[in-house]
Amino acid sequence: MLSHAPVAVVLCTDSAPSWFRSVEGRRYRRHLLWLVVLKIVLLAAIYLIFVAPQPRADTSPDQVYDAIRGAPAAAAPASQPAGQRRGEPAP
Repeated sequence: MLSHAPVAVVLCTDSAPSWFRSVEGRRYRRHLLWLVVLKIVLLAAIYLIFVAPQPRADTSPDQVYDAIRGAPAAAAPASQPAGQRRGEPAP
Protein backbone atom coordinates (compact mmCIF):
# COMPACT_ATOMS: atom_id res chain seq x y z
CA MET A 1 0.00 0.00 0.00
CA LEU A 2 1.17 3.50 -0.77
CA SER A 3 1.90 5.71 2.13
CA HIS A 4 1.65 9.43 1.76
CA ALA A 5 4.18 11.71 3.32
CA PRO A 6 2.72 14.37 5.59
CA VAL A 7 2.31 17.72 3.87
CA ALA A 8 3.97 20.59 5.65
CA VAL A 9 1.96 23.78 5.71
CA VAL A 10 4.16 26.83 5.61
CA LEU A 11 2.64 30.14 6.52
CA CYS A 12 4.21 33.19 5.02
CA THR A 13 5.32 35.20 8.01
CA ASP A 14 7.40 37.78 6.25
CA SER A 15 8.60 40.21 8.86
CA ALA A 16 9.59 42.86 6.30
CA PRO A 17 6.79 45.37 5.69
CA SER A 18 5.40 45.87 2.23
CA TRP A 19 6.72 48.73 0.11
CA PHE A 20 3.18 50.07 -0.26
CA ARG A 21 3.01 50.51 3.51
CA SER A 22 6.20 52.58 3.59
CA VAL A 23 6.32 56.37 3.38
CA GLU A 24 7.19 56.24 -0.33
CA GLY A 25 4.40 53.76 -1.00
CA ARG A 26 1.80 55.90 0.74
CA ARG A 27 2.99 58.98 -1.18
CA TYR A 28 2.85 57.00 -4.46
CA ARG A 29 -0.68 55.85 -3.66
CA ARG A 30 -1.76 59.41 -2.75
CA HIS A 31 -0.33 60.83 -6.01
CA LEU A 32 -1.95 58.08 -8.03
CA LEU A 33 -5.30 58.77 -6.36
CA TRP A 34 -4.98 62.51 -7.12
CA LEU A 35 -4.24 61.74 -10.78
CA VAL A 36 -7.32 59.54 -11.06
CA VAL A 37 -9.53 62.14 -9.36
CA LEU A 38 -8.10 64.92 -11.57
CA LYS A 39 -8.76 62.91 -14.74
CA ILE A 40 -12.36 62.21 -13.70
CA VAL A 41 -12.97 65.89 -12.92
CA LEU A 42 -11.42 67.01 -16.23
CA LEU A 43 -13.41 64.47 -18.24
CA ALA A 44 -16.62 65.53 -16.50
CA ALA A 45 -15.85 69.20 -17.23
CA ILE A 46 -15.11 68.46 -20.90
CA TYR A 47 -18.38 66.54 -21.15
CA LEU A 48 -20.42 69.29 -19.51
CA ILE A 49 -18.83 72.07 -21.59
CA PHE A 50 -18.62 70.50 -25.04
CA VAL A 51 -20.91 67.47 -25.27
CA ALA A 52 -23.96 68.09 -23.09
CA PRO A 53 -25.09 71.45 -24.58
CA GLN A 54 -25.09 70.15 -28.16
CA PRO A 55 -28.55 70.35 -29.74
CA ARG A 56 -30.24 67.05 -30.38
CA ALA A 57 -32.17 66.25 -33.51
CA ASP A 58 -35.94 66.04 -33.19
CA THR A 59 -36.59 62.37 -33.76
CA SER A 60 -40.20 62.28 -32.71
CA PRO A 61 -42.31 60.06 -34.99
CA ASP A 62 -44.30 63.03 -36.33
CA GLN A 63 -41.16 64.97 -37.23
CA VAL A 64 -39.57 61.97 -38.97
CA TYR A 65 -42.77 61.34 -40.91
CA ASP A 66 -42.92 65.01 -41.99
CA ALA A 67 -39.26 64.94 -43.02
CA ILE A 68 -39.79 61.86 -45.18
CA ARG A 69 -43.15 62.94 -46.61
CA GLY A 70 -42.15 66.55 -47.18
CA ALA A 71 -43.46 69.83 -45.85
CA PRO A 72 -46.97 69.61 -44.43
CA ALA A 73 -49.73 71.23 -46.48
CA ALA A 74 -50.42 73.88 -43.83
CA ALA A 75 -46.86 75.21 -44.12
CA ALA A 76 -46.97 75.53 -47.94
CA PRO A 77 -48.16 78.91 -49.36
CA ALA A 78 -51.73 78.62 -50.64
CA SER A 79 -51.49 81.15 -53.49
CA GLN A 80 -49.51 84.05 -54.90
CA PRO A 81 -49.92 87.41 -53.14
CA ALA A 82 -52.29 89.84 -54.86
CA GLY A 83 -50.68 91.98 -57.55
CA GLN A 84 -47.70 89.68 -58.10
CA ARG A 85 -47.23 87.69 -61.27
CA ARG A 86 -45.66 84.25 -61.42
CA GLY A 87 -41.89 84.26 -61.75
CA GLU A 88 -41.46 87.81 -60.44
CA PRO A 89 -39.52 88.25 -57.23
CA ALA A 90 -41.29 89.70 -54.25
CA PRO A 91 -40.53 93.41 -53.57
